[in-house]
Amino acid sequence: MHQSETPPYTQTQQLHGFNAINRGVYIADNLPFLKSLNDECIDLVCIDPPFAKNETFTGERLKPPLTQEEKETELRLLKRWGIENKTDADKAGIAWPDESQGGYKDIWSWENDIHEEWMNQLDANYEGISKVIDASRYVHGEDVAAYLCYIAIRLIEIHRVLKPTGSLYLHCDHTANGYLRQLLDGIFGKGCFRNEIVWHYYNVASVSRKFFGRKHDTIFFYSKNESNIFNWDDMREPYSQDSNWFKASESYSDERYRPDERGKLMHDVWRMPTLNNMSKQRTGYPTQKPVALAERIVAASTKPGDIVLDCFAGCAYAGVAAERLDRQWIACDMNPRAWTVFKRQFNKEDLVLLRCHDETTGQQVMASEPVVTVHGPDELPKRTSPISETQPKEFQPKERKYKVPASIIPESEMLKMLLELSGYMAWCCGFANRRPDGTIIKTTRNFHLDHKNPTSNDGSNQIINRAPMCPHHNLRKSNRRLDLSDYRKEIAHAGEMMVDKTTDLIDLAYADQQTLDIYYRERRAREPETS
Repeated sequence: MHQSETPPYTQTQQLHGFNAINRGVYIADNLPFLKSLNDECIDLVCIDPPFAKNETFTGERLKPPLTQEEKETELRLLKRWGIENKTDADKAGIAWPDESQGGYKDIWSWENDIHEEWMNQLDANYEGISKVIDASRYVHGEDVAAYLCYIAIRLIEIHRVLKPTGSLYLHCDHTANGYLRQLLDGIFGKGCFRNEIVWHYYNVASVSRKFFGRKHDTIFFYSKNESNIFNWDDMREPYSQDSNWFKASESYSDERYRPDERGKLMHDVWRMPTLNNMSKQRTGYPTQKPVALAERIVAASTKPGDIVLDCFAGCAYAGVAAERLDRQWIACDMNPRAWTVFKRQFNKEDLVLLRCHDETTGQQVMASEPVVTVHGPDELPKRTSPISETQPKEFQPKERKYKVPASIIPESEMLKMLLELSGYMAWCCGFANRRPDGTIIKTTRNFHLDHKNPTSNDGSNQIINRAPMCPHHNLRKSNRRLDLSDYRKEIAHAGEMMVDKTTDLIDLAYADQQTLDIYYRERRAREPETS
């Protein structure tokens, strides 16, 4: 929708409007920060979250290097918030500003990064999202599944805080973009998908002997609903000088046929250079994006005075872009080093000049410009809009310990437990690893874990629906929508049972499997009370 057609806000929105501080930088875990914002108070969310690269980005040295005064200012600021060491920072859900100078970890695990109540909330209220995460475990691995859980619970809050006319732009790359697209479809609705934007950074060397050079990222553009602001006629780029449109603009005298002097309407491939090492925008943040990229996003989906949010704000690019285009903005990052980066970026004449006030020394970078303020993890906005019944009433940071429930027992552990029930025999035919004297070797080697009722028949991935299979019969069963009980009848009819009374042993294993499933469900129900 063009900005002139934006519908008026509802009475509810007027009662529960924007409740944060314009030009506020919040150093906090972005989940409690997002939960502190009112419903439908943000016009645009522009985020560049971790990509699930399974790497630690150590960062360059800040440019210029971090000064002793900046280090001391960061520590004084943390002390003001009651944070004096790494243990205090961990309890507050933020990073301790070490000598990495702005790097971050992009490695994910259930145990270290996920709260169990997040997965419980997804299981209870977002079944489709839960299934996407579960499927990613088997296709990609536990690390990506944990990452998706972390992102999904935040995307749900982002969807809540967007105005009906609002939009989300999410930056990612090939590592997990397929799964992220499914999460976004599940949360925003596939009808609210607008674009898969390709950012082609042509000025980066990328050579491989095994695949084509990778020289683009993806930006997913979703709207809150059908009435999103989109300034389509303003989104133009200059004609290249060798294009027919450029030549026509020079030669046509008839204004009816003369191409628009502002350039051609933009498409979903953005050819834009990334920052080179000599760029004045360079901060040393390892995955920094150019301000021009954020400016294009802000210009497309907001109007002057609208509110822009970046809740993964380490390199400050969205806040700078919003300020340059006369929008309001707020930012959140869990690393206090982000505040140092913001102060530096807002003190560059070629970007935008603002004074940044942190109350630790009374020093303000600029003397006469609008002020940017910093807020700690206990200084979040006060939410006035009601909390729905599907949302936790209050977010309390807890130890980042994911106690593995029955639904996501690691497959290696699941296989071992089920083999113990059957005496280390396959549940299809009784196959076992044996010594020359016939005794069974208690090992998981040469066994595959399969589904009793296929997932193509809506069979679950939980332990109650899993079975150890021999490689031969598991391969034959593949791509057949056949329940294991029926398959065992085929195996018996073909005379392929490998030991006597195998059926009796497997039946006993089935019964014990019921008990095992009940145990894990009961354990899962108890854990939130004892965590």
